[in-house]
Amino acid sequence: MTILSASALLTQRLARASSRAIKSTNCAKVVATQSGNTVPLKFNGEAGIIKTSGRSMATVSAGHALRNLTNQNPHVDVIRYKHKNVKFTISHVNHFADALAVGFLSSGLAPGDKVLSWLPLHFSEQHILQFACSKAGLVLYHLDPSVAIQDKELSQKALSKALDLTEANVLVTEEAGSDVNYVNIVKSVIPEIRIFDFGEGMPFITPRYPHLRFPIHTGFDYQGKPGMVPLTEMLCPTGDVDSLLAGTKPDGQTPLMGQLVLGSDGVPTSIGDTLSNEQVVEGNCWPEFISILKKEYIEVEGTGVVF
Repeated sequence: MTILSASALLTQRLARASSRAIKSTNCAKVVATQSGNTVPLKFNGEAGIIKTSGRSMATVSAGHALRNLTNQNPHVDVIRYKHKNVKFTISHVNHFADALAVGFLSSGLAPGDKVLSWLPLHFSEQHILQFACSKAGLVLYHLDPSVAIQDKELSQKALSKALDLTEANVLVTEEAGSDVNYVNIVKSVIPEIRIFDFGEGMPFITPRYPHLRFPIHTGFDYQGKPGMVPLTEMLCPTGDVDSLLAGTKPDGQTPLMGQLVLGSDGVPTSIGDTLSNEQVVEGNCWPEFISILKKEYIEVEGTGVVF
């Protein structure tokens, strides 16, 4: 199977409670308590691999490291999603992340713009999104979607607050899962989606969240939701990320992971620190992300529907 034909294998998974949901996050504490005696993970800027080093060095972004690793050995299996038995090589991950980064940048987004993910952490789309944001220099926030399984009204409140606090330019949500229609919840929070049609070629506008430009879902089509974009429509496999960055070069210090501080009810109350590419790696904030960079094969539990 070729890389280009593998796009249909990107999987979405049903929501589950996220023990890794960010409050002031454990990974931020790990980074904050690093001392001169520790041996943090570092990117080797030449080889594009992760290694340990006791001294400071210039680092590349995780997305750049992924590309270098792919060039070295593209056929290494790095991750398998047990439901539907979908397996990605490091080349698959790099291809999809590259295509999504190009899609974002060619749609007018720029380094420093913000993406809010409302995806379960075990979805393949979430892991591709992490690398795409690193490649494009975007900041990625995450909001736990499993709240909607128990309390849809509370999930509406949480999503609304997250969009407001993060000033997200992009929202990425699953279409449906665990008997929850996430598209309908998004429509209730952003009513303009009900009347907007991306097919008319006009920019999306909502006075409630003026920064939001692209509400995206993991489904296949526009039927019943012309005011949202299918994630597959954002994939643009031209491989020209660097040219679209217009001279900007994300590196290890480029912001990557935004953090939401959550109240006891799971509703965001404020914004936490934003972590760089390097800090995300040092703090092991995204386990699957790190294992892929280490070329350590991992199998991901969870159920969902193929995307």
